[in-house]
Amino acid sequence: MSQSAQFTLRKTLRNRRQKLSPLEQQVHAEHACQHLINANLLDNVRRIAVFLSQDGELNTQVLIKKLWNMPNVETYLPVLETRPEWHMGFASYKPNSKLSLNKFNIPEPDVKLNEHFSGDQMDLVIVPLVGFDRTGNRMGMGGGYYDRTFEFKLQKPNTKPLLVGWAHYCQQVEQIEREVWDVSLDAIVTEKGLLTWP
Repeated sequence: MSQSAQFTLRKTLRNRRQKLSPLEQQVHAEHACQHLINANLLDNVRRIAVFLSQDGELNTQVLIKKLWNMPNVETYLPVLETRPEWHMGFASYKPNSKLSLNKFNIPEPDVKLNEHFSGDQMDLVIVPLVGFDRTGNRMGMGGGYYDRTFEFKLQKPNTKPLLVGWAHYCQQVEQIEREVWDVSLDAIVTEKGLLTWP
């Protein structure tokens, strides 16, 4: 897919999710959260990374609040200002966490570098996306942070963490062209259910 075609598709899919009303956003988030819990994906996992939704992304606040109430779960957010050998790190996120804005104006935990964790130290990661298809291919915003952070899964796809896409059903497309560096998702959750593949 050409860069202009990718730009057009990203714009179309972002417009779809931005058009959802606050009520639709809330309902979708609650349904998606319930599907995730019902699928038992959170069983026996301790470190779960999420993201703070923006730009019409499927809201993560409902999920985050549920995770905070789960006694054996530790919740993390991605951090871009991290160790030089990492493309992206993860830092603990609690109700009282101090946040600061990164270069994209996205809040992230303001903690020391020695309190950052690497991608392979997470058990499950809730992954943002712009678009997805039914075989686990994901279109992100184009920065490559998640693909580079989890590129080790290209050689060892069954290695932790479990990568779970988090999106509105309206972000699904027929097919997303996969590049050699693209890391596939293990599952996708939308308001309509959990999507997995062989």
